[in-house]
Amino acid sequence: MSKETSKVQAFSSSNEHVDAKVVAEKEIGDNLPPGYYFLPSASQLIQQYLLQRILGLPMASDIVKIRDHVEHLDPDQLNLDEFRYCKDNEGYYITKKAERKTDEETTIKTTTGHWKESKSNFDIFEKGQIVGCKNTFIFFQTDGKETAWRLNEYTAIPDIVPVDALTDTIRAKIEEYVACRIRFKQVKLLEQIIYEEEIEKDGDEDVEE
Repeated sequence: MSKETSKVQAFSSSNEHVDAKVVAEKEIGDNLPPGYYFLPSASQLIQQYLLQRILGLPMASDIVKIRDHVEHLDPDQLNLDEFRYCKDNEGYYITKKAERKTDEETTIKTTTGHWKESKSNFDIFEKGQIVGCKNTFIFFQTDGKETAWRLNEYTAIPDIVPVDALTDTIRAKIEEYVACRIRFKQVKLLEQIIYEEEIEKDGDEDVEE
C-alpha cells in the first residue's frame, strides 16, 4: 500500500457515513416522494462531492455525474434528462476546469457559443470556515445573444483537506477539478417570489436565487 493511499484511507475513516448515503440513494430508486429534489447547498457540493472525488473517495451519491469537458459544451449537448432527482433543465457534474480567456472579461468557449463570467470568487462558508468559492457564468449564443442558461462553478481550497492527506498530487487535483451546476433560469412568478419571502422571514436557509 502506498503512503498516499494510506493517508486517504485514514481520512476515509472519518467519513464512513458517505458509503451509507450511496447505498440509501440506490435503494430509493424511482420511489423518491413527490416534492423532493436533489438541491445540495454550495458547501455540501464542495465537501461531499468535489472533495470526495479529489481524494478518490466515494461521493455522497451518484446523482452528481463525472464527465470531461462539461464547460466546453453547449447546454443542449448535455443530457440533463438523466438527472431524474433534479429540477427540470438542471444538472450537476464533477469535471476538469476548462481553459478560459481572462482579458477584459472571463469567458469559456463552447461548441457554438461561450460562457461569460458574471460573478466571481464568491466565498462559500461552512460553520464560519471558508471551504471554497463560486463563480457564475451566463451562456451566450454564437450571435452574442444572452440566454437563460447559468453555470455555477465551485472550487475547493486546500485548507479543508487534512494536513496528512494534502500531498502535491492532491493540491494539483484541487486546481484541476471543479463541481458544476448547470441550469435554465426560470422566470419567477409573483406567487413564487411571495412564497420565498415568507420562507426567508421564517428563517429557512438555502433559498434559491
